[in-house]
Formats: sequence, C-alpha cells, structure tokens
Amino acid sequence: MSYVMDLHTHTIASGHAYSTLQENIAAAKERGLKFLGLSEHGPAMMGGPCPMYFQNYKIIPREYGDLRLFCGIEANITDYEGHLDLDDRTLSRLDYCIASMHTLIVPPGSARENTRAAILAMENPLVKILGHPDDSRYPMDYEELVRAAARLRVALEVNNSSLHPLSSRQGTRENIRTLLEACLRHGASVILGTDSHICSSVGDFTQAEQLLREMDFPEELIINTDPARVGEVVN
Repeated sequence: MSYVMDLHTHTIASGHAYSTLQENIAAAKERGLKFLGLSEHGPAMMGGPCPMYFQNYKIIPREYGDLRLFCGIEANITDYEGHLDLDDRTLSRLDYCIASMHTLIVPPGSARENTRAAILAMENPLVKILGHPDDSRYPMDYEELVRAAARLRVALEVNNSSLHPLSSRQGTRENIRTLLEACLRHGASVILGTDSHICSSVGDFTQAEQLLREMDFPEELIINTDPARVGEVVN
C-alpha cells in the first residue's frame, strides 16, 4: 500500500525528540508524502511547549512544494473524565488534535476507567484522532471503544512506534490486532502514525504495515492511503 500522510510527528519542541521541523519536512518530502502533521505534545508533558507555542502556529508556512503541512497537537488526556491539557479555544485554532494517554500524565486505571476517559475525550468535536490506544498498561474495552469511534467519526491510530521492539508500551501487537478486528466488525477507520521523534522515522510505517498485511485489513478503512480523506482528520 501507498501512504500519503503522517500526522503524528514530533520535533525538538516536544523536549524529548531529536529533529527540527525543517528536518522532518525534508524527510517527508523524501518519502513522497503529500501531507505532514506537526503534533507536538501538549503542555502537560514534561518538557513540552507552552500554550503560546500552539497559538503562534500562524507564522509557519504550510506549503513546501508538493507537501502540505498541518499544524496540530498530541494533547494529553489528563483524567478519567477525558479532559485535555489545552483549552478548546486554542484547540479550535489548530488544524487537528490527537488525544492520547501517557503514564507521565494520568495513572493507568481499570479498563472501565481508561475506556471512559478515551471515549469522553473523543466526544470533544475538536478531537480527530485517538492516539496509540494499544498499551496494556491502559487496558481498554476495545469493542466499546471502537463502537464509540465509529459513531463519533474519530480515527483510531495504529501507531508504528508502539510496534517497535524497544517501545515502552506493552502488549501492543496483540492489542492492535484486537482493535483492528473490532474495526472490521464496526466499520471504524484507522490512521497510521509513526509517532516519529526523529526525522529518519517520518513516514516509515513498516511495522504497522506488516501487521495490516497479516490481517488482510481493507485499504478502504485506512485513512492514510487516500489523499481525499485528509479532511476527515483535519479542520
């Protein structure tokens, strides 16, 4: 399969990534991507940028030859009520929002608590993507989660970084497989994200693609393969 977008990438502004925006742009162009997303961690993440960083996105050019840049955020889900670490007024000015759970922000709860937090976050109309719902440290009811995502038209992320052998997330391969099986039952769309923290991994979906091929997952449920579908996840 051919992928035209990577909307989950980080730069040195996130505090624990190692490439600049220009380096990521160059890598995306080399990969032949049509769309690149800048999704720095929200301000609750240690070392993450302050709210003003996101409010100043207006100064960043969006066109780089054949590449279109979207400026978004990987917002942190901060509690079991699905609250995010950036206010809606600021979020509404961004191109898109990924919402994710991180152990540095919210302690893992029960499957019921984690699922509730994710669904309540997805109910925010500014949230377009649920980031890496694949970590066994955050057990979830995938059937309930996928039903909600299909209803709310939120894309569920298949995170390539989660499948890396050195990933700190646990049980990801089995969890993603369970998630994808539920997506097949409910017709929910997924989006591949590299979660790149260095430019060499921008647009590299090798691990995720291998799993999708093993499952014979249908291309029509993968947003990244169709440039016309970018409007489903950006404003």
